[in-house]
Amino acid sequence: MIEAGLQLHLPSYRDSSLGRLLDLSRAVCETGIDQLWVTDNLQSRNAFVVLAALASRLPVRLGTAVIVQYFRNPVDLADSVATIAELMGGRELSLGLSRGNPSTPNLVASPKPVTFLRETAQSLRLLLDGETVRFGDYPTLAAYFNLRPDRPFRLNFSGGGPIKLYCGGNAPLSLQVARDTMDGIVFGWTFLAAARAGRLGPLMDVFGKPGPRVAEIKLYIDRDDATARANCRHAVAGRIAGLFERGYTDEEYTRLGIPPEDIEHLLAAVQNGMSGPALADLVTDPMIDALFVAGDPARCRDQLQEVIAIARAHGFQQVMFSELAHDVDLGVKLLCDEILPSFVGDQSA
Repeated sequence: MIEAGLQLHLPSYRDSSLGRLLDLSRAVCETGIDQLWVTDNLQSRNAFVVLAALASRLPVRLGTAVIVQYFRNPVDLADSVATIAELMGGRELSLGLSRGNPSTPNLVASPKPVTFLRETAQSLRLLLDGETVRFGDYPTLAAYFNLRPDRPFRLNFSGGGPIKLYCGGNAPLSLQVARDTMDGIVFGWTFLAAARAGRLGPLMDVFGKPGPRVAEIKLYIDRDDATARANCRHAVAGRIAGLFERGYTDEEYTRLGIPPEDIEHLLAAVQNGMSGPALADLVTDPMIDALFVAGDPARCRDQLQEVIAIARAHGFQQVMFSELAHDVDLGVKLLCDEILPSFVGDQSA
């Protein structure tokens, strides 16, 4: 059985109070969500404060998808999550780690992403296990966070329940780090594109172990099919450019049903500074379907049958929904009323 998770993308909830966010989270948990995940975004609500509030109120597994490795030094990260784990009542706290989204280098210096990921995972695991760490063993972290190389660091308290590390980087080198140093993976917003283009299987071979696997699915839903698809076009435009940055080829775009000339047209517009509605107008239906499950409830339920089949075929245990809708209250309502009740039914049909 594939579990259902929900990513609380905190910038999307900027206009909702924390109290309202807790109410929405309670509603989806009561409807059948197995795990809630929180994003880590500078200038948004603090991920650890949100997690603590959720942990103290809801009997559900929690996680980060993802903590940005450059935002938090590993000692501060370890004492934060170990404290939250004390509120979890024995439930798993899943800590996703990666270099973050493409905007991270615009916010902070982002050197040596693979080395940084490896050193973060290794030192964090030791700290969470109550071991002593000297950052002379992790020189990239020591230099970046100004940690004294020879000073011993060790948490002076024992945390709560189990804390598992998940890799949020989905390129081959990151997945090698995941294989060697982490418990599982969160495969991000390229999940559908990677599967349909033929990349997902080889990437899972790199991970190469039966650890937990979570697939992020961008869901955009509205009562009206055309409205849902129109409202998600702006999000699709930037992410299609992200596929180009990941080296997707004309052959792979063709497998996704996207004529390569449409990609070239969109990329040229981005390079020329086009944005907003004008750029969204260049997004075609095949581009939407390459990255999103988008439409009215009936269309989304049909598309999710394929998602479940792909996830199961590649050893994933959870589908994590993200984004939901232009109107987050409506998105949560439709998720609760129209999607989650059928999710289990689709798997048992």
